[in-house]
Amino acid sequence: PVMPSGHKFNCQMTSCGTVAWTSDLTGYRYTKIHPVTKKPFAAMPDKLTLLAKKLANLVDEPDYRPDTCLINYKSKLGLHQDNSEPNLKPAIISISIGDDCVFAIGTTNRKDPVQEILLRTGDVLIMHNESRLAYHSVKRIIPNSSNILKNNGRLNFTIRQVY
Repeated sequence: PVMPSGHKFNCQMTSCGTVAWTSDLTGYRYTKIHPVTKKPFAAMPDKLTLLAKKLANLVDEPDYRPDTCLINYKSKLGLHQDNSEPNLKPAIISISIGDDCVFAIGTTNRKDPVQEILLRTGDVLIMHNESRLAYHSVKRIIPNSSNILKNNGRLNFTIRQVY
C-alpha cells in the first residue's frame, strides 16, 4: 500500500479479520476485500480473538469485539493518530514480537512532548480512554535485540474493534 501522499510505507503489512485497514492515494479506510487479490482477508484466529477480548477486559471493555488485526513486519512509523475507525471508543491492542523498538506516545495534541517506551518481544500495549487518540510512533527498531524470529526483525499485531 501507499500513503495518500503517494509515499510507500517502510514495512510489509497484511491483515486478518472481517475487515482490514488499507491505504492508497484516496486515503485511509477499512475494507472487506483485499485490494490486490480481490478476495476476503483471512479470518482472525480464534485464539487471537480470545486473547484480545481478555486483554480488553483488563481495561474494563467487556463488550470488546475485535474486527481486525493489522500485521506489520519491520515497521518504523512516524508520529500519527489512529483515527480512521468509525468507532473511536474501543481500545487498540498492540502485541510486539521480535526485535525491541522505541515507542513514543504523546497526547491528542501533535505538538505536545512524547514519552518513550521500550517495547520488547511479548509486550502488550493497550491504548484506551485518553490514550486511544494519542499521537504515537515507532521511533526505531533495535536490530538483533531478539532471536525469536528466524530472520530477526519485528512483527506487530494491532487489534481493533472498528465498528
